[in-house]
Amino acid sequence: MSSRTVPDDRELTSSELLQRVVELCHERKAEDVVVLDVRELVEYMDSMVVCTGRSPRQNRAIAEHVMTQLKREHRVLPLSKAGNDAGAWICVDFVDVVLHVFEPEARGHYDLELLWADAGRTEHAAPVEEEAPVDEA
Repeated sequence: MSSRTVPDDRELTSSELLQRVVELCHERKAEDVVVLDVRELVEYMDSMVVCTGRSPRQNRAIAEHVMTQLKREHRVLPLSKAGNDAGAWICVDFVDVVLHVFEPEARGHYDLELLWADAGRTEHAAPVEEEAPVDEA
């Protein structure tokens, strides 16, 4: 018997998908993770996750990790993805949740938070990692 977790056939709710996308971004050290709640503004998505990576390589790693884990854990595939080649701005559309992974300069240039200023905004700090106790022997 395999120790690999079998995906659950239950569909994720929009809020569960959002929470998992945020967690997966943090697993690849995404910075400045912000969720924009756009449900009151548009009908075609519920939330945007905007985050920053330090390089195109890290941006690709963040986006690929999110896509791979959602597929593995929940059989969730993106509707579309763009920007993976250059990596300065990667957009992954999971329908209810759209992930934007930026390099710092591109994030500042496109400023989605200002463009969507009427959306509810929640910042998600990286989870604090507990330090191992120091053995004073």
